[in-house]
Amino acid sequence: MSIRNLEEAFICYLWFLLALAIHEWGHAWIAERLGDDRPRIDGRVTLNPLAHISLVGTVIIPLLGFLCSPDFAMIGWGRPVVVNSDNFKNKRLGDILCTFAGPFLNLVFSFLVSLLSFFLFKKGNQSLSYLCSIGVMTNASLGLFNLIPIPPLDGANILKSIIGMKETTFIVFSKWGFIILLFLINSSVFTHYFSEANYFLLNFYWKLCHILLE
Repeated sequence: MSIRNLEEAFICYLWFLLALAIHEWGHAWIAERLGDDRPRIDGRVTLNPLAHISLVGTVIIPLLGFLCSPDFAMIGWGRPVVVNSDNFKNKRLGDILCTFAGPFLNLVFSFLVSLLSFFLFKKGNQSLSYLCSIGVMTNASLGLFNLIPIPPLDGANILKSIIGMKETTFIVFSKWGFIILLFLINSSVFTHYFSEANYFLLNFYWKLCHILLE
């Protein structure tokens, strides 16, 4: 295990923690704005990563992933934000906005870090630009992945609210969600198209950076 791998893994993990904090804070902040005080009571309306850590999803799984494969892709999750959608004036719209907020903020933050990375690159600081690019990829991947409409990902809840899926149907769907996800992430077809989607998004960000900062 090289020092380079250890350093990059540590940097990747720090970006991962920040990405999770932004994601969960997005859910909590929007829920509070829409009238639900449960996230505030639970201490989740914060960007402090410690408030969003899941022992299994944020610590154990990423650590095992790295130990099994030093060239791993960061996989994990944070502690879900508990929301009482009955407090929303428009429950259906509130569910959609609250759920979408997490991945949306990851994508927005990814673009903001792209601007910083591009600026540093143009100034000749390739090392810091590269470190920022890890944050760009981490947030972009987390945002895109969570929009996949399969439980327990955010995309599934968005789909449920949009089409008005019955709760009983969603529960049945959720029982198979994790198995479907395991199959997908180990499928070469899925990984190919997901990588293509990531590349398209990052390339789009870079072109915008050229327009805005050149």
